[in-house]
Amino acid sequence: MAMTESGLKYLKLARTAREEDNTEDAKRYYDMVRTDDPENGEAKFFFAFYSLYEGKNGEIPKRFSNLCGGLKSSIKLVKESDSDEAEKLSIISAILGAFVPETWANNRYMNNKNHETKVGDSYVTVFSNSQITSVCKEGMATLKDIGDYVASIYSSSPEGMKLAASAWKEYVSLAQKWYAYAPKGDAETYAAKIQAVDPSYELPKKAGCISFSNSKN
Repeated sequence: MAMTESGLKYLKLARTAREEDNTEDAKRYYDMVRTDDPENGEAKFFFAFYSLYEGKNGEIPKRFSNLCGGLKSSIKLVKESDSDEAEKLSIISAILGAFVPETWANNRYMNNKNHETKVGDSYVTVFSNSQITSVCKEGMATLKDIGDYVASIYSSSPEGMKLAASAWKEYVSLAQKWYAYAPKGDAETYAAKIQAVDPSYELPKKAGCISFSNSKN
């Protein structure tokens, strides 16, 4: 389904709002793009991304899971779209640029809520340890898998492989912090993949002690 003239206008407005960090307008215009063209991978991802922290805090783990679950299909839709290759890479770069830091950012948000939410003279637990751990594990797995997927569809593209490496780098960084949630040897395996793309890359040091998901490290 080709995008209508109105859809193209909304897409331009959505991108402008995103670049200006105007999240409210970006979400609104990406929603209009989704309505006009349900197969638009850029709009599909960014609508979910900008919806992540809306609503009740208790909904965040599920919203994050939905974001992770839809990431590959969003990128696949971009890759299979009628856009030229340069634009496809630009869109995928924007998607990964938004998603890659989000596992860590979401973990910090959830932990900070548990320390900042005060009722009377005491603080309440907004998110359970199991919810926080779930976000850590799913985000890490998604970073690894999406890096593998981008590498598979852009194996002959240096720019595409750099995008894959950006996801792998974050995965390795988190695997060295939260190594209880990464398969043994995975950090070294993915560090080698990154070094094939970026020879200057060095494996980050592992945390000095077991790094739990709800630590402040």
